Amino acid sequence: MRILGNVINIFRIRPAERRAGAIALAAIVALNILFVHKMAPKLTPLVSDAEMTRRVLKYFHISGFDPITLITVSAWSDGYNVYRHPLLAFLIYPLYALNQLCEWAFGIDCALFIVAVLMTVCAFYSFLFVRRIFTDVMQLSPLDANLLSALMFSFAYVMLITFIPDHFGFSMTMLLIVLCVAGLRIRKKKEIPLWQMVILYIFTTGVTTTNSVKIALAQLFTNGWKRFFHPRNLLLGLIVPSLALWTFCQFEYKTFVVPQEKVKHAAIAKRKAAREQRMAQLRSEYEQGDSATRARLYKYVKPRPKRVKMGKPMKNEGFLKWTDVSTSRWQTVTENLFGESIQLHRRHLLGDVLMFRPMFVSYDWAVNYVAEGLLAVLFLAGIWYGRRSRFLWLALAWLSTDLLLHLGLGFGINEVYIMAPHWLFVIPISIGYILLHVRGRQLAAVRSLTGLLTLWFYCYNGWLLVGFLLKPL
Repeated sequence: MRILGNVINIFRIRPAERRAGAIALAAIVALNILFVHKMAPKLTPLVSDAEMTRRVLKYFHISGFDPITLITVSAWSDGYNVYRHPLLAFLIYPLYALNQLCEWAFGIDCALFIVAVLMTVCAFYSFLFVRRIFTDVMQLSPLDANLLSALMFSFAYVMLITFIPDHFGFSMTMLLIVLCVAGLRIRKKKEIPLWQMVILYIFTTGVTTTNSVKIALAQLFTNGWKRFFHPRNLLLGLIVPSLALWTFCQFEYKTFVVPQEKVKHAAIAKRKAAREQRMAQLRSEYEQGDSATRARLYKYVKPRPKRVKMGKPMKNEGFLKWTDVSTSRWQTVTENLFGESIQLHRRHLLGDVLMFRPMFVSYDWAVNYVAEGLLAVLFLAGIWYGRRSRFLWLALAWLSTDLLLHLGLGFGINEVYIMAPHWLFVIPISIGYILLHVRGRQLAAVRSLTGLLTLWFYCYNGWLLVGFLLKPL
């Protein structure tokens, strides 16, 4: 009961959080309403599970995000990659059951509304926990905590995941909870209890497997080397939970995924055979036809060049086939990692690089690069001011794992911006250390610059995003 009480207590909204929380909630709800309004005509009629899946995949095209959560709530299946998101499908199952009840009661598919509520809750608590990092962990003033929280939610891909039905909304919430818990323990010079770390490890890793490294780093920075490498901690805190998740992944894959893949592969093979037969017929007609026939059929039989969607991998096998060693890292940083993640590009707005969007799109206005440069300067200055903070080094260690994965190995580098919610919170945390250390005019200058950047990001990203959501399908 005590553990349950502690869990409930961390989700309780404090009086000091109500005003800022209400403003954030209003903005989050507004974005979700716009998204639901845009998608509802196509995704609320009662149709078969297969037809609903087809509709979602046809009409949902926002950057590189996947609408698997929306599909799972509407027509439950273990659609997530079980080795990257081992628990997600089962955490979503109660919402699928709720949707079945709503379908019976209201006569429409309510998955879109249910997911909107879910994403609203995740985004709202992400705001609360990042604000608590500023107030409780870093002990900033309420003014600065509100400013930096607003800055974080002005970033393009943080705004997006407040309503996008992908796993990033859940993952960011879990990471901020872990970072807040670890930060409080570091400030109070206390260790994270083993039971607490096991719970955080299982759920955060269950949402996204790569989060496991960040949970281990949180325990290392909080408890210290000696306690972290104690055999009991390694066994019960890391090895046993990891083995449990791996065993569950194996069961999940064999029980749910393999039967689905057999049906899917059979359908793909059938479509491929039909397509090849049709192409053979067209080529035959082309070769035997007159000049008019050849002119009419040329566009169907001519070789189509493959569009490059990602660079050269280290190897074309196993995990290494998802790596990338040839894509420009400088362009990736300026246009995507520190660009699109924070400021949307007007051209190819929210386009999917696997479909129509080029890998790199430049900004039309110089002011976008100026804003990017100013934010980078504040970020680096914050690292300097906070260089003696163990909490900041924990946040930077988390960021380093993302940079190693995406820039070092090139995993997901072609759409690196969609992974930004896993690390964007490090930027306002770093800037917070400037506000902690400067005084007088310098403090006023940093606050003013941060406020202007926040206002710019809200106006610019909000203008593009609202315009996109108001555009009919």
